[in-house]
Amino acid sequence: MSAERFRLFGRRMGQDVRAWPMLALLLLVVLVAIGCVLWFMREAVQNARLAVRQRLAEAYLGQLTLMQKRVEEQWKHELERFDREEPGPALFARAISEGWADAVVCFDAAGSVVYPRVNAEERIAKANAELLALEKLSDRTDPRFAELANRLRSRVTNYESSSMPSAQRRFLMHELQRLEPGMKFPTLAAEDLAVRYLEVHPSPPLPVTFQATDLPELWVCASPGRHVLALFSKATLRAKLGVLVSEPALSAGVRVTVVPPGEEALMDDALATSSLASLLPGWRLALALDNRALFDTAADRKITAYLWTGIAVIAAMTVLGLCIARGLGRQVQLARLKNDLVATVSHELKTPLTAMRALVDTLLDAEKFDETTTREYIQLLARENARLSRLIDNFLTFSRLERNKFNFKFEPIRPQQIADDAIAAIGERRHRPACHFESHTQPDLPLLIADHDALTTALINLLDNAWKYTGDEKRITLRTEAQNGSVRFVVEDNGIGIPKRESHRIFQRFYQVDRRLTRNAEGCGLGLSIVQSIVEAHHGSVMVVSEIGKGSTFTIEIPVVSQ
Repeated sequence: MSAERFRLFGRRMGQDVRAWPMLALLLLVVLVAIGCVLWFMREAVQNARLAVRQRLAEAYLGQLTLMQKRVEEQWKHELERFDREEPGPALFARAISEGWADAVVCFDAAGSVVYPRVNAEERIAKANAELLALEKLSDRTDPRFAELANRLRSRVTNYESSSMPSAQRRFLMHELQRLEPGMKFPTLAAEDLAVRYLEVHPSPPLPVTFQATDLPELWVCASPGRHVLALFSKATLRAKLGVLVSEPALSAGVRVTVVPPGEEALMDDALATSSLASLLPGWRLALALDNRALFDTAADRKITAYLWTGIAVIAAMTVLGLCIARGLGRQVQLARLKNDLVATVSHELKTPLTAMRALVDTLLDAEKFDETTTREYIQLLARENARLSRLIDNFLTFSRLERNKFNFKFEPIRPQQIADDAIAAIGERRHRPACHFESHTQPDLPLLIADHDALTTALINLLDNAWKYTGDEKRITLRTEAQNGSVRFVVEDNGIGIPKRESHRIFQRFYQVDRRLTRNAEGCGLGLSIVQSIVEAHHGSVMVVSEIGKGSTFTIEIPVVSQ
């Protein structure tokens, strides 16, 4: 790599590196903005769901409050059923048989327990004798066994007229089940539960509201008249409350769930909750939707609006960021172009001016002018002057094209005239002994609507390149022909050729396949860029076919416009 090429490469890389911090900062700003929008969208979606949930909760909260009051009133009315003027055993049996509670403890007017009692001294001797006789019958198929067992069962299940104490009744029930496993007693579980409670609380309190007991998941509550203490398991309370909350007609798709203490997870999906603290401390009613479509439909409308707004904002920021990045890249490109132009113009103008000054100084330093030498030097001055003029013309043309200040004058013109004027412009070079130049023009070519001077400049640049990049034996051909509704100007040479990988880059500004050729062949890499700009302004195309060491063929194709 030559020192000059390395220097230019380093300068361009330095400009690119300086541009990267600005692009990185722009990218960071855009990403932070998009992140903020995404965060806002997430918060907005959550707030939208909460807002919809709150509105639905407010809509149903009135129904839930009415239901709570109704449940409390109905439950108090249910407890009033226990206050009856009945003997303790009969009241116990009625409460259990009608499913009022899991068990009850009956009290007298003085507040003493009348049934069941944990310890009782009196016993019915006849019932014990029947049990003893039953145990002595070893043959279970004996008809007397079934007769005695049924008689004893009728005795222990008779709560109305029998004065059997509760302890003996429980004992006989368990013994009968032992002797006859298939025998059932509906009140036995209630008797056992009441006795277990009384063993823990020999003088039980009579709370007016439900209270939890020392027994697992057992709740108690006294009747309004303090005649009965009702015992309920948590499952029984939940079932009874569930029946009460299912009775009122609710809106479609809405359900109410009873939530006992310790099961607050059931309220996770609830829209609204209401406490039953005045009746059941710690218990709550939770209102939820059976079908979430009602909630999802209401929430999705707002969420969709937020999502589309967020997408639009992100898209706008992305487009704006791309536009800013493109503008920034354009400014960097223009700055690089400016630097390259200044460097190239300074160098390329300096070369012919230095040569001209050296020739003039040599002539002035001579004591006597020799005609032959003077003529030779003047010819060299004329050649350097022509070279300088071409460089200046290219720079001016390039500058006008870049600034869109090139005024094209389109008018009908013959292609032959463009070719002839371009040939005339290259001057005597085509007549040199080492140059074999040919020109072929197809007859009856159609007229072009084009700018004569611009197309001539483009063709001159191609012919000039063909001259510069061929060896000592130059073979250059210019063909002007019509093909497929277009006029083609084809310039062929036997020059050094262009690598295929470089063929699409040679039309870039200041680009040269090998900058070492610039020193030998004169040029700054603007000629083909000017050619392409002029041809594109005529809605045409320029193509190149080349092979290393065998030459290149450039083709300008201009469409013919129907008159």
